[in-house]
Amino acid sequence: MQAARSAVDRLINLITCARWSALCALILCAFAAPERVVAQTLWRGLELGASPNAVRQAFPTAQPPLSTVTLSDGETDDLVTHDFFDLDRFMTVRFFFRDARLTAVMLSPAVVEAGQPAADRRAASDLAAQLTRRIGSPFDCGDASAAGVHIFRCSWLAKPIVIRLWYLDAIGQAPSLRVVYRKADDAAYDF
Repeated sequence: MQAARSAVDRLINLITCARWSALCALILCAFAAPERVVAQTLWRGLELGASPNAVRQAFPTAQPPLSTVTLSDGETDDLVTHDFFDLDRFMTVRFFFRDARLTAVMLSPAVVEAGQPAADRRAASDLAAQLTRRIGSPFDCGDASAAGVHIFRCSWLAKPIVIRLWYLDAIGQAPSLRVVYRKADDAAYDF
């Protein structure tokens, strides 16, 4: 009986040791070869964390803006291009970086007509329809206008990237229409 119990104990020890060994091997691989982690594509082949040089290689017309915008978490739009054609219109594209690594891309139509909320709202809706055809159904979309403030917004999740479109036209201010691509769990999600 003692010999049988001893054999069972050795087998349990071997299995337990094998599990721990496998777990330790996985952890070691993750730390020893972090470059093998699958890159996450943010937009148009650009990977999250890309350097400004990598962005310039992909978009040769991207240059530093005349005036850099700094967001509350320290992201800056270090590169911008004004001649990108996408979604049936010319777009200004701003590339946001934190610690010299790409975190977000923001597209804005080159022209948004002031004083034309109905036409601008249609343009926002058309952009949303094009993005829906390209990405899939949004998880949130609709008109949120109220008392002289025209708002239309949509959000899509293309894991791990969230795409947000919003149009805002408040009386006395220039209208704004933007499409932003960023990592879904980024703390600066709401800019």
